[in-house]
Amino acid sequence: MDNKKFGRNYILTVESVDGSSITIQPPFTLEFDITRNTLSSANVASFRIYNLNENSRNQIRKDQNDSLNLKKISFLCGYGKQLSVVLSGNIDIAWSERQGSNFITNIEAYDGGFAFANAIVNQQFSAQTTNKAIIKNLVKNLEKYGVQPGAIGEYAGAISRGNSYNGNTADILAELTNGGFFIDNSKAYALGDNESLGGEVQVINSKTGLLGTPVKEQTYVNFNMLFEPRLFLGGIIRIESETLKAVNTDYIVKSLHHRGTISEAVGGPAVTTVGCLPGQFKIVPPERS
Repeated sequence: MDNKKFGRNYILTVESVDGSSITIQPPFTLEFDITRNTLSSANVASFRIYNLNENSRNQIRKDQNDSLNLKKISFLCGYGKQLSVVLSGNIDIAWSERQGSNFITNIEAYDGGFAFANAIVNQQFSAQTTNKAIIKNLVKNLEKYGVQPGAIGEYAGAISRGNSYNGNTADILAELTNGGFFIDNSKAYALGDNESLGGEVQVINSKTGLLGTPVKEQTYVNFNMLFEPRLFLGGIIRIESETLKAVNTDYIVKSLHHRGTISEAVGGPAVTTVGCLPGQFKIVPPERS
């Protein structure tokens, strides 16, 4: 990871009322706030786009009561031409309003929320079915709710006798994985405490954007840094703090909170807050499609 954090850039793609795609890019000013975590709950995001034309504003609308009408949204952002996917999900509500001389389009979105709320399982498994096979099968069932399989860790053992699972799929997966199930960017993951998704180990220090001193809780470490869209849940980072050397080791990313402004017209901060856990981690490959 380098520190070339100049020229914030983004591509926001929104499915419109008529089903077409609207692509929004600079010079439109964009404010964003995105929370991602490895909890068994939906990631959430909000966007404010300034002064789209009237046709685009009319096409980016959605009522909260229209929950079964899934409208896709994706947000790529970064610096210059180096963009990363920060959100891939669905629109919850969208509307436009006038504030002073500006027309502002507001979008509230979620990632995996439809699956968390609506996915129901009623399935039986025979004796000696492995725990991993059950988890993979339940994750596969989420595809009809817009969620693809991501990576499934090594959940050892098998059921000794036939068993049936009935109820909310996400709740059952959370129980079977001991809290290791989560959805991120429309993909489902199940990772054990010492498992990660691999990838490049991102070094976090003052040169790469670390802001202030990390906060060490009992097990978690939290810190702020300059907006870093390349981080991802389940990825490995290495903290190199000059002011709190006790935290200098490898961690797995458990939560990300991105917020800020991308604009060619006005200035504004953009910050990422990271929550992570220390450890030694085994890399889990992605599921084959």
